[in-house]
Amino acid sequence: MKFNIDKKDLSSLTSLVYRAASNKQTVPVLSGLLLQVSAEQGLIMTATDMEIGIRVVSDKIEVLETGSVLVNAHYFADLIKVLPDSSISLILNKETSRLDINYGRSSGFINTYRDYEYPELPIKNMENSFSIAQETIKEALKKTVFAASVTHFRQVFTGVLFDIREGNILNVVASDTHRLACYTCNLENAEEIKPFNFIIPTRTANELLRLLEDSQELIKIAFSENNVIFYKDNFILLSRLIEGQYPNYEQVIPGSFNTSLDIKTAILANSLERARIMPSDEKLKIQHAKFHFRENEAQVNTYSEIMGEIEEVIEDLNIKGETDVKIAFNTNYFLDVVKILAAECEELSINLSGALGPALIKNPLKDNYLYVLVPLRISN
Repeated sequence: MKFNIDKKDLSSLTSLVYRAASNKQTVPVLSGLLLQVSAEQGLIMTATDMEIGIRVVSDKIEVLETGSVLVNAHYFADLIKVLPDSSISLILNKETSRLDINYGRSSGFINTYRDYEYPELPIKNMENSFSIAQETIKEALKKTVFAASVTHFRQVFTGVLFDIREGNILNVVASDTHRLACYTCNLENAEEIKPFNFIIPTRTANELLRLLEDSQELIKIAFSENNVIFYKDNFILLSRLIEGQYPNYEQVIPGSFNTSLDIKTAILANSLERARIMPSDEKLKIQHAKFHFRENEAQVNTYSEIMGEIEEVIEDLNIKGETDVKIAFNTNYFLDVVKILAAECEELSINLSGALGPALIKNPLKDNYLYVLVPLRISN
């Protein structure tokens, strides 16, 4: 195997793929990056740890000799990243079992693994399902994945649910049982799809956020065995699905409220940023802010017996219904959604169903996204 490629192109490709390789040494080949060179496709780069797999293809190379080689993914990525911006020559030396890397008058080499032991991605029997614009699924994941749990005894809460409903409506949902984020869109480019759902790990969702473009170009979604496959012409991302039944999330979304209010998004975000500085108290051990919503203003209080107290007043509040409400929220959970909505609306809508009932937070000008936040029980 021998080919020439520009350093920037090689580094860009490697950065997309190498993170799918295992960083454990229990099965050495799974920490590898497979480079395949063909006259028809150019360079094919693959990495997998058997939970997730990524493959990209590029024709931006000069093929001198076809072949394949398996090298340590993380070391290869680190090395390529710091090479000078010039043409790079990569040559497999079969006698010494190493990949020679030449750049200008300098050179180096990387020891190789036996690539015949490398597992194939299970994509031969994949069944196509539907397509969606890249920018749509990217926005959906950006607005939901953060609400999933890092660890949970019910594994479904560590993933993101794709729930396809009647009429080709897709709900993308994530929850850790203390909060829930739901993004809704229409699958306009698909034929009528029978309702079904699947759950992808948060790691897969975060990798998709790196790979997807802000473009109307479609990404296709298919399935093979217990894997979901996101693909287009030049790349494939394959992931194991999370098994299990996701709870009925619609039951969590409150349908009636005692209080509805609109508040300036940027002002609230700044107030919560300051509140987050205050450490949590010893009793609750969760950073939280107390809110007192009144007719024309909101009082925000954060207190630490060790560090001190911050008390702020947010004016120009538009409130309907009950106008004297005291409620407390996890500061970080509240700030997460406020920062997302700050990018698209000057005011956000908060609907309350009492001091202990779940709050519904959304952009008042859009109906495709909502965030449910459960308040905290605290002593006044």
